[in-house]
Amino acid sequence: MLNKLLLQTGEDVPFLTAGVTIHTPKLKEIGLIGERDFLIGCHFLNFSKDKLSDEDKSNLENKSDFEIFMSVMNSREKAIHKTNGIMVLALLFPQYEIKITKDKILLQSEKNSSSINEQNFDDFKEILNQLFCLTGEAEDAYNPADALAARIAEKIKKGKQKRNKQEIEDNENFSVYENYLSILAVGLAKSKNELANYSIYQIREEFQRFIAKENYDIYIKAKLAGAQDLEEVSNWMDKLHP
Repeated sequence: MLNKLLLQTGEDVPFLTAGVTIHTPKLKEIGLIGERDFLIGCHFLNFSKDKLSDEDKSNLENKSDFEIFMSVMNSREKAIHKTNGIMVLALLFPQYEIKITKDKILLQSEKNSSSINEQNFDDFKEILNQLFCLTGEAEDAYNPADALAARIAEKIKKGKQKRNKQEIEDNENFSVYENYLSILAVGLAKSKNELANYSIYQIREEFQRFIAKENYDIYIKAKLAGAQDLEEVSNWMDKLHP
């Protein structure tokens, strides 16, 4: 587990079992890739066969997550999630040249050489999960393109074709972190350039704290105005990460 203070500061993260440091990308760096492609790449790097269907899983019982992941990385088939995964790796290890081999991801620089391999893949995934808050509400929204295409095709088969296509396009173009940045810039009177230097963890935490304070302030004002039967709201300074 990464300590929360490290995540709060947005500093780079030690990847001890690989002997390297993982760079914590800021929002402005993620913008170079685009939020959707970045998160697709993150979820691909966080691969687990537990996420596969029972039918797909039954043929892979004797394969580890890393073996399956590397087989995809080494396949000649072009896939958006593989391309995005490589772009995310470039953000995480900017000081290294990244090479995909048969059984590892090599990280090479003039001063150091390491790899993501069978032994440290789970540690790498755990760091990604905490660094980018991959578990929870955002997880299902960024499945690889083939699953997304299937959902789109299913919607188009039904009635209201034009409206459904527009809804899908709107959902795909929506940026969670762009929205956070815009809201916090106005709500906290901060510069967008300042907020663009936040990490994902920092912007999420600050947004949660801002919403908690807004809700608390509204609750207190309503009580002072004599409102009755209000649902109690937690103090905005309470712990956000129990």
